[in-house]
Amino acid sequence: MQYKLPIFYDYVFPNYILPNAMITELGMVNYLHSLNSNKLQEHTFFDQSLNSGSDSNNVLTFMFGESLGTFPNVTGGCGTHLQSEMYQNIVQCQENSVFFGKRYKDKYIYPIRMSPHVDNFVGAGPYGSKINGEYFWKHMSAAALKDAQEGRALILLDLAQENFMELASYANLHFCLKKSGIPKEQIILAFNSFNAQEIYESWFPPEERRLEVKNWPFVLSNTSYYYEQATYSRLNIEQFKETKDTLRKNYFLFKIRRPRPHRQALLFKMCQDNLLEKADWSWLSNANYHEAEVNGIKNQYNVEADNEKIKNLFSQFPHSLQDEPGDTFDTVSSWTDKQFLSYKNSYFYVCTETYTHGDYKSITEKVCKPMVNFMPFLFLSFCGALKLLQSLGFKTFSPFIDESYDNEPNEAIRTKMIYKEIHKLCAMSKEEIHKWYWDMEDIFIHNHNHLINFYKTDEYTINLVEYLHKRINDDNT
Repeated sequence: MQYKLPIFYDYVFPNYILPNAMITELGMVNYLHSLNSNKLQEHTFFDQSLNSGSDSNNVLTFMFGESLGTFPNVTGGCGTHLQSEMYQNIVQCQENSVFFGKRYKDKYIYPIRMSPHVDNFVGAGPYGSKINGEYFWKHMSAAALKDAQEGRALILLDLAQENFMELASYANLHFCLKKSGIPKEQIILAFNSFNAQEIYESWFPPEERRLEVKNWPFVLSNTSYYYEQATYSRLNIEQFKETKDTLRKNYFLFKIRRPRPHRQALLFKMCQDNLLEKADWSWLSNANYHEAEVNGIKNQYNVEADNEKIKNLFSQFPHSLQDEPGDTFDTVSSWTDKQFLSYKNSYFYVCTETYTHGDYKSITEKVCKPMVNFMPFLFLSFCGALKLLQSLGFKTFSPFIDESYDNEPNEAIRTKMIYKEIHKLCAMSKEEIHKWYWDMEDIFIHNHNHLINFYKTDEYTINLVEYLHKRINDDNT
């Protein structure tokens, strides 16, 4: 069944739609730029890359320095992730302006694509910044704000690509909404998690809640759809089987774009034990060696490593994969795979999630990359991540890999247990690990097929769409 959802915007121009709740001045700059640009709507002025090698420099910080902060809202891709191609059989988004659309539809969805920097989005930036106190609802049109206050506009805060939100950020969001006059049932926050709603409701009793939270594991479904379509970026079964009689060049593949502490802890230990010589690995960020930071990570994760070796490691950054020498921080993102040689040339994958602490249960594209390319993986994620994958129909690799780390609640100990398995596998001969790998052939094929078809049975999105459809069509809500 296909549900029809009216999606309304404040400002709709012939060749551009301004993102809802965007700071007006910034939105107008984007609009004016669009008049003289042949780029897609999602690649307007503020979305241009500076090729900086990090997230800390973008067009806004280039123009305003630190006085603005970072993006308070998305600047392109103005609608909602519900408009993704993979959902075309589930939902039909009927776009219109608030001014014209209200003539035909009493209730509507007002989508806001949030910045991943939630505190900036809600106006809780540092004092002295231009976004401090600039609550998102201040930048809604008067008509849309009144409709939300009176129950006609359902605000959809779309955070579909992010999988973590701190308690303090919720508190800031609550404070932002306190004087908005918007009833809590008129604001829906949906983001990439299997249990975000449960966590929010456990943190705040009903009388303290200022919005509704919905689970929406968008990234797993979007990655599934991407790999079904982008066949050039993944191995197929025939190509996989053709490698059976060839020893692979590397023992493992380890990718780092952003050097988060848990990733650095693993890399430092690999460097200390000379395991990087057996790996195809990357670190794409610009980085300088700071002894205090290195020591802090070593202490946090109980890593024994020589600082001189680590300092020498830093001199190699940024470091690209052997089979992707042209890739940089600015050319690699969630869905930009262009080839599969690095997977074809390694036996297992060391996968590290964005976050490895807290109670959120979420899956991103990172663990999908080895699954679609017929690889076993060690998964440094939240406690119970492998159990979640199994509940979704995927298979993991016990007893070929000791996966008891999945039950360990302590992040540092879990990291150490995973490293122990990496070290054990690297101690095998090439002939031994080759046999070890091919003994899991059936698991690889199952995961590959299950992944590229996963989006077709995404019950979470269906539940979200059904809920939104009911809210805007039920006069008794």
